[in-house]
Amino acid sequence: MTVDDEELMQQLQRASILMRRSRRARVKNRVDEPERSSERRCGHGHKGHHDGRDTVAFDDPDAMHGYGNHTCHGGSGRHGQNRILAILAMGDGTSQKDLAYLLGIRPQSLSEALDKLEESKLIERRHGSDDKRIVNVHLTEAGLQRARRVAEDRKKAAASIFSVLSEDEKVQFSTSMEKILASLVDRLSDTDPRSDAE
Repeated sequence: MTVDDEELMQQLQRASILMRRSRRARVKNRVDEPERSSERRCGHGHKGHHDGRDTVAFDDPDAMHGYGNHTCHGGSGRHGQNRILAILAMGDGTSQKDLAYLLGIRPQSLSEALDKLEESKLIERRHGSDDKRIVNVHLTEAGLQRARRVAEDRKKAAASIFSVLSEDEKVQFSTSMEKILASLVDRLSDTDPRSDAE
């Protein structure tokens, strides 16, 4: 049995998304806790920034919250845009609502990223033909070309990252990740009924 490097990368990314959802669910359930005195807003008005390291920053270990893609920490947000393009390359015309769910980000954050992609003429947003309330996101030709470059870069990165593992170790790693993912889905099942549909 062999395990594809990209498959391992997808398991890691899915675990990261589910961990973010799990963290947000825990925060929502702490409604009775008093507001922390250390909570503050950054210059961009994002809530939930703390002076301490009591949140997990998946993309930026030096960030003060769990969303390292925010430009308030000096990031460009480009990584998040590439993830959007990668999903659209697999399913062009995905609805904006489904994109937010697949990426594990808030609809408002997705809308801001889509605005930038649209300004760069990499995507187009169109209303559904049957339901005008639904907004579907489509790749332009330029967006498709960039998505293909991103996919190639991702393939090379995955091969490099997992090159330190033998084939047996990759199988063991994949098996362990499946257990972790199943556990995360179980934890979310009470607070997010859609979590098991991924």
